[in-house]
Amino acid sequence: MSGLIIVVGVLAAILILVVTMEYVPTMRRGKAAQALAESSVQTDDSITGLRRALIPMEKPVQKYAGPKMLKKAWYDLYWAQMLDKYIGWTALQFVTVRVFAAMVGAVVGLVVFGNPIFMAAVAFMGWQYPAMGLGGIARRARRQFQSQLPEYINLVAAQMSAGISMEEALRRTSRSASLPAKWMRRVIQMAQGRTLVGQIVRESEESQLPELISMGVQLGFIQRGAGQQLLLAQLSTQIAADYIGQTEMRAEKIGGELVIPMVLFYFLPFMVSLMMVIAWPIVVGML
Repeated sequence: MSGLIIVVGVLAAILILVVTMEYVPTMRRGKAAQALAESSVQTDDSITGLRRALIPMEKPVQKYAGPKMLKKAWYDLYWAQMLDKYIGWTALQFVTVRVFAAMVGAVVGLVVFGNPIFMAAVAFMGWQYPAMGLGGIARRARRQFQSQLPEYINLVAAQMSAGISMEEALRRTSRSASLPAKWMRRVIQMAQGRTLVGQIVRESEESQLPELISMGVQLGFIQRGAGQQLLLAQLSTQIAADYIGQTEMRAEKIGGELVIPMVLFYFLPFMVSLMMVIAWPIVVGML
């Protein structure tokens, strides 16, 4: 009976966390570019639902949250918003939701289990679940962006082969449906009164993506030099090679990363089951 109560409690905690994080209100899709441009400050009128209810918690969270935590949340939100997720969210709002989810988990763990160890475990689940969801989305956006970036640069070089300037080629190719094109549309919108290449450099530094930072720096040199089309083709080849190398490194690490899950979820249950089958007759005989 106690085992059934524990299972029900865990399922209830998971249900509360899923409802809290997955069914949050978002802004309309047409507001995506405006929301991406907002880095930290929003008016109360633009916030609804859970985020509005948690506004009183933001000041104490901001006081005690570390800069690294807020920066990590900001970078993940930056890329998650490229996939139209968490539109309008700020890093402070996200960390506040994590704190709230941990508090909900602690209350559920205390009420259901009445044990401080289980309470801490469920609270930790509540703290980690939002970060795992956001981190997965941001990681998927970054990898999709990296895989599409070489093709986008080749498209820019093809446009320049028709005799148009690099900035005009960047503007024309931004109309495509890829993530680099979407990112470029955002850069163009932000580059009001500035040079486009200069804004690309600034935006690439904010993205913290090495491929984008390298592209921004090299575009600055390419703009001032000759043979721009050839240099862009070389840049595309370099980025593609870097992406392939990173993919191969991730593939090589998969085997090592799977050792612990295999031990926990396959080998240990198998050994426990085997020992129970072997030891059970011995225990019965001793009794």
